[in-house]
Amino acid sequence: MLLFTVVYGILSVITWSAFVYKVRDLLRDRHNRELQLLCLAIANFAAPFVLASPAVYVGIDRILGVPNIATLIIYTCVAVCLTSFVALLVSWSSAAQHQVRLRHRLLVGYSVTTLVVMAVFFFLGNVSGEEHPLDFDVHFEHVRYISVFLLSYQLLFTVSMAGLITLCWRYARAVDGPWLRRGLRFVTVGAVFGEGYAVPKVVNMLWDLFGPSPLHYVSSVVAPMSASVSAALFAVGFTMPAWGAGVSRGREFAATYRAYRRLYPLWHAIAEQFPEIVLFPPTPRTARRGAGELRRLVGRQVIEIRDGRLALRPHDDPELGHTARDMELLVSRQTVEIRDGQLALRPHYEPALASAARELARSKGLTGDRAEAVVEAARIAGALRARAAGEAPPESPGPAPHDPADGDPQAEVVWLIQVADAYRGSPLVRAALAADRPRADQVDA
Repeated sequence: MLLFTVVYGILSVITWSAFVYKVRDLLRDRHNRELQLLCLAIANFAAPFVLASPAVYVGIDRILGVPNIATLIIYTCVAVCLTSFVALLVSWSSAAQHQVRLRHRLLVGYSVTTLVVMAVFFFLGNVSGEEHPLDFDVHFEHVRYISVFLLSYQLLFTVSMAGLITLCWRYARAVDGPWLRRGLRFVTVGAVFGEGYAVPKVVNMLWDLFGPSPLHYVSSVVAPMSASVSAALFAVGFTMPAWGAGVSRGREFAATYRAYRRLYPLWHAIAEQFPEIVLFPPTPRTARRGAGELRRLVGRQVIEIRDGRLALRPHDDPELGHTARDMELLVSRQTVEIRDGQLALRPHYEPALASAARELARSKGLTGDRAEAVVEAARIAGALRARAAGEAPPESPGPAPHDPADGDPQAEVVWLIQVADAYRGSPLVRAALAADRPRADQVDA
């Protein structure tokens, strides 16, 4: 009993919080039919988790003086809730207005008929005795007339959940809003858990018509817990489009704040050099800013940075400006021009230098492209040194540059980066050049 009281209490807080959240929207737009249906659905889904708590259940029976009358109230709330949910989804359909009205009438007619049948057969049946807040279905399902009451309710529940699964899944793939799409998917999963409540109940009742059912525990314990999960997912899913917008605004605020902090050093440096372009004087970075003020300040920063760039244009380096505008083009040009340079330097490639670099690489355990990158870097460095010194090319230049890319532009960039790294910082390249230096001195002599 305590477990169900705690679980139902938690679910009650979640669902009633969702109701309060949506009522605020309804108060701003009182004539919105869809908001009315949504609030009605959430309220009738939240109410059973208060009423089904064992302590509240028993209290209702004592106040009204009718044993187990709380079950009829709870099931009526659930039926109204499901009808409202399905009617809401029908309202979202692209059908003509007269078709929507017709479907609403059919839904309401089926629901009202079911509720009348439930009420009539509940009062015709005998549910006197002690209260059964947790196992009413199992305890009274064989009582005359109560079986019809239960079967009518479970049939409405099963059909409604099937409708929610179908409609929510269909609309989740069609809608544009990301939060609405996520919310509908949550509701779809919630409806699946709802079927996890209804189907065991129906199977258990039908099984008992032919003999004792082995599903009494599933029907009285597992099924209500599945309904609890369904309720939580419904509360989250149907309100997600509203509070999801708040999450998006929070993300935008965080992004704006990061942009402000990252722009600040550059903006501050320009502001110090060109105070006349600054609309707002610099303030301490620790000063607190509201979301609206941050957006305004970032906008001003962008404008003032651009003004500063215009003022600094006479001092711009054209190559730096080009680099900032089109890095991808420059990398492509670098690749082509390095390759052209390798071909132009090929007459100055020294086979002995390449052999020395390869031996050094092998001695350090380098193999494959890593070793070849050292060799190629040593070749280029030696060729550049020889050409700068005016040395004549050797009679038998080395082989063509190593090319593991095989025409793949991306692989070629990766390979040349390895060569560039070796050229810039590899001690093996420096050692190979130092070993080749005596030979170059002899040539000079």
